[in-house]
Amino acid sequence: MIETIKNIVKKWKEGTEYLNYGRDIISSWAVQYIKDKHIYQKQKEFVIFDHGCGHGDDLELIKNNVQEDPELKNVVLHLYGIENYAPFVEECKAKGIEVFSIDLEKEVYPLEDQSVDIIITNQVMEHTKEIFWIMEQFTRLLKPEGILIIGVPNLASLHNRILLLLGEQPTAQQSLGPHVRGFTLPDLKRFVEVQGFFEFLERKGSNFYPFPPSISKILANLFPSLAWGLFAKFRRTNKQGSFLDYLKENFLETPYYGSPQNPANTNRKIKNFSNKRKIK
Repeated sequence: MIETIKNIVKKWKEGTEYLNYGRDIISSWAVQYIKDKHIYQKQKEFVIFDHGCGHGDDLELIKNNVQEDPELKNVVLHLYGIENYAPFVEECKAKGIEVFSIDLEKEVYPLEDQSVDIIITNQVMEHTKEIFWIMEQFTRLLKPEGILIIGVPNLASLHNRILLLLGEQPTAQQSLGPHVRGFTLPDLKRFVEVQGFFEFLERKGSNFYPFPPSISKILANLFPSLAWGLFAKFRRTNKQGSFLDYLKENFLETPYYGSPQNPANTNRKIKNFSNKRKIK
């Protein structure tokens, strides 16, 4: 009976999967940040870093929307991303994105401290174990007042709640699946804000299983806490220091990378791109 229901629901939601990525949400947040900085603070150049850029779709959409905005005609974007799959790397390069093929869970991200205006991590965090190391790098890279945009599957979505009620595993985190972490907004906020390096600004939802696209968009806007996708925007504060201090101050039995049980190698040479492009 449950399998029959699941198959019916799966059929209903076909064609909505593109909404899971919330690309319009990410682009609107990024472009608005750029516009505010450009208009009110006269900033002309922006560095955007995509933490797992895939085909480069998020960065490309932001670039296109900036280029189409007459108020941003003098803005210059410098686009960077992490990607290891060779065909995707070539796609990103063709779109003007400089790609770093590194282990994002253990290697130092090759950009200078406080050199990035916007960091995007879209449908990446749920696949990772070493989130303390990742947050250490985000903390280091972002300028004060820079923004961090996180997109993850919503463990508290309507369909996941129904599955749990039926005694089934939520789709956001299954053993026969690629996700190793599940996120709700309260949990994500507690984690990102714990050391005081970030403050939460806004959340939005995208897609709404098992409804078709036109209805999904409406429901996700009205009830973001029940939407398939959880998208959250955070601002980097002026606090200095290391996010990894949490691991030093709080013993966790699992030896996360950067903990006293598993010290991180932070003595890696950081690529200096400021000489190549005069970032202001």
